[in-house]
Amino acid sequence: MAGDWRIAVPVGRPREVPGIRLVRHPLPAGLLGLWLSLHAATAPAEPWIGPGDVTLRHDLQRLADAGLLSGPSMSWPIGWSQVARELGRIELQGLGAGERRSVERLRARAARETRTRGITLEAGLAAAANPTPLRTFEDSPREEGEASLAADWVGERFAWKLAGTVVVDPDDDQEFRADGTYVAASLGNWMVSAGYLDRWWGPGWQGSLILSNNARPMLSIAADRNEATPFDLPVLRWLGPWRLSTFMQQFEHDRDYAYALLFGLRGEIRPHPTLQLAASRTAQWCGEDRPCGLDTFWDLLAGNDNDQALDEQPGNQLAGFDARWSWPGGRVPLALYAQAIGEDEAGFMPSKYLGLFGAEAWGDLGNGSWRAHVEYADTACDFLADPPEFGCAYTNSIYYTGYRYLDRAVGHTIDADGESIGGGILFLDERGWRWEAQARNIKLNRAGAATGHTLADAPARVLDIALVHESSHAWGTMGVSLGYGDVDASGTVAVEDGWRGFLSWRYEVR
Repeated sequence: MAGDWRIAVPVGRPREVPGIRLVRHPLPAGLLGLWLSLHAATAPAEPWIGPGDVTLRHDLQRLADAGLLSGPSMSWPIGWSQVARELGRIELQGLGAGERRSVERLRARAARETRTRGITLEAGLAAAANPTPLRTFEDSPREEGEASLAADWVGERFAWKLAGTVVVDPDDDQEFRADGTYVAASLGNWMVSAGYLDRWWGPGWQGSLILSNNARPMLSIAADRNEATPFDLPVLRWLGPWRLSTFMQQFEHDRDYAYALLFGLRGEIRPHPTLQLAASRTAQWCGEDRPCGLDTFWDLLAGNDNDQALDEQPGNQLAGFDARWSWPGGRVPLALYAQAIGEDEAGFMPSKYLGLFGAEAWGDLGNGSWRAHVEYADTACDFLADPPEFGCAYTNSIYYTGYRYLDRAVGHTIDADGESIGGGILFLDERGWRWEAQARNIKLNRAGAATGHTLADAPARVLDIALVHESSHAWGTMGVSLGYGDVDASGTVAVEDGWRGFLSWRYEVR
């Protein structure tokens, strides 16, 4: 039904996407209740899957690579409705043990998330010793102490969530935070929202060059395509399932131009089940004492900026591309991914690129499944040059506070002029409990030329390791982590030298 988030029972022959396995089947009796809960006139307690849940991402990506889910998977949040419907069409018979457990975990998660006109409550506590500012995709505690409470509600066309977190000794001096709060409405195949929502644009596990959860979410209005169905026009159908996201966000007051805005636009396609492509663009503009009219925004969209006087230029832009290619049919399934984001423009195309490359593999082990990745990132402009251009990335001659929000980079966690090479491996047992290990060798502010760097005012090197365990129980979900950082710095650095760790607890009432 257009205009709502209902998950309808498939009737007749489902739309097939070439190369994607979507099949209808009679469910075993033990899954009948789950099938009905997924396909009744219900909507998810939140209409999207936000970034931060590593286990959920592993399961989603595994099924997408197996051709069981058709939508692109490099942009978060991801709409629940298409995922839940396609989960209901998957035939368990003939799947490997790991894929079957991923389906079962996601079906159970979707069943928990499907509620209409019922309020869901969630409480959480976290305590951390020396919490690291070097974040990854995982949603880990930002401060030494955090206590949160949230309530959400979903109707047929509208949804809201109220979330509040009280923190101890915050780095940004904000002891109360409304991160996660939003209101949303469904308009056809679009979700329009306003609030504080995390986003992650790109295929990386340890960072994104253009938009990540490294900084806290800004107040924003956004529109996201809900279901990634292909175009009906034959000339465009080769693009495959596609998504589009756009937003306008507001920076904080305490910066060079108070309440400057951040515009974002991202399109993502899946022309083949093994290939995903995306293009992204963000732009800082407006703010107190800066031009903010529609003509300025048009100049920004059209790229009419570098040929104007500095005080007349519309803003500071980043743009680029990312891709992910998978080879699921090998003895060990493999995927390669890359991201290139330009800090400047030349000939109406991005230039002065920052770069990120990675590879991941996955499989089954005993009664569980595993995933491993290696990833390299360089946040200096023209990163392939020798030497690259330092003092360029995430900064601007207009917005000298930079591409940062509340003293954290909006892009990659290593901020400007950094280099990171690392890897990680996770294991999920048959209960869905997660064990994970990561190691990174990071160079920060390599030439000491990055203005306003949030982590180091001079060159620094960090060797970082982390172990994480997460388990689910009747009384809540527990997370525990132990890490160690070896820091060698010639100046002030925000990363603590020595041991660190955290303990977290989360509980939902539906």
